[in-house]
Amino acid sequence: MKLQFIIIVVHNFIMTVKKNRKFLQANILILMEWYDHHIREGIGRYALEHNWHLTIDERASIPRGWQGDGVLTVFNKRAEIAEYIKNLTIPVVDMGLYHPEIKLSRVCGHSCMIGNIAADHFAERGYRHTAWFSRVNTPIARMRYEGFKERCIKLGLPAPLEWVWEQQSHGNIDSWKDLSVWLESNLKNAPEPLAVFAYNDYDASNILYVCRNSDIEVPERVAILGVDNNDLICLNQPVPLSSIIHDLTRVGYEAAAMLDKLIQGARPPVRPQLIPPKGISLRRSTDYTAIDIPAVRKAVTYIKQNLERSIGIKEIADHAGVSRSTLDRLFLENFNRTVYSELHRARLNAVKSLLATTKLTMREIAECTGLCHAQYLCNLFKKTEGITPRAYRRQYQ
Repeated sequence: MKLQFIIIVVHNFIMTVKKNRKFLQANILILMEWYDHHIREGIGRYALEHNWHLTIDERASIPRGWQGDGVLTVFNKRAEIAEYIKNLTIPVVDMGLYHPEIKLSRVCGHSCMIGNIAADHFAERGYRHTAWFSRVNTPIARMRYEGFKERCIKLGLPAPLEWVWEQQSHGNIDSWKDLSVWLESNLKNAPEPLAVFAYNDYDASNILYVCRNSDIEVPERVAILGVDNNDLICLNQPVPLSSIIHDLTRVGYEAAAMLDKLIQGARPPVRPQLIPPKGISLRRSTDYTAIDIPAVRKAVTYIKQNLERSIGIKEIADHAGVSRSTLDRLFLENFNRTVYSELHRARLNAVKSLLATTKLTMREIAECTGLCHAQYLCNLFKKTEGITPRAYRRQYQ
């Protein structure tokens, strides 16, 4: 009877602590192998909202004797961090997929979707020849490549050339000279115009450097797309780099939210929570249509500039200076789609961008994209994308 009373008291105490947890200060260790401002911004926002104390060491040193409630981490090559994480008995959330063999709760970017978006971006601009470049061969890099390759094939494009320096470096992965010579040879032997999707903005800048030193025009001969939208790298280049906007701030915030649930006793998720990218920041390195036919270029430009109007195919053809049937034939030959399909695709892409980045109503988005009214937009979007516009918006916001 006495034991049962003690159990009830302890249980009630635990429930009281959980109910009043918002008044307690959780101690969270941030153990990241490298610094990333955006991830930390997301973590910091959640920490401020939930009265957390954050223990952070910029050198990613493991604090001896540290005791706390949970850990947020990203690790790859640091074996001592992996070993430390594996031996912890408190909740841990990993914000990377560099070591999927270690069983952890995870929140990370949707790498396959990042690859899909890259393929769509190049196909929209008429590129038939593509390449993938990465210095490293991590699980994340492979997922981006597979997403890119899968989407290219689905779009009727040849499989991309695969340039992975780690597989070709013969152990000299850090040799800048060897990498540059190897990249130059690959670029000069590739078909043109070529669109290169790089693992991240650092790799994209490597491609740009070699192109400029080899007198290969960007984007006229080689278009370059990176990932992460790092302003320092993308903006401060002779040719500013287009980049997929990896939503790392949301990765940090959602990882903190998941850790909070685990600390409160929730079951670890079976699969990683994947955060979709927020589209593409278009800059000059891919702001080019890889078609030299004037009528096609005029038509594509006219469509982009008049999306909010209810323009028809004849109007587009008149602006391009050819008949409707001729323009359709040229689009089929160069894009493998009709002018109507291109107009339809451009409008839906504009809808996606506005859903992901604004709080405009469906009526306002329909007006901005020439889709007449909100109901027509919703019906068309669901038929084409398989989900409602509101569900799509929730994924991104």
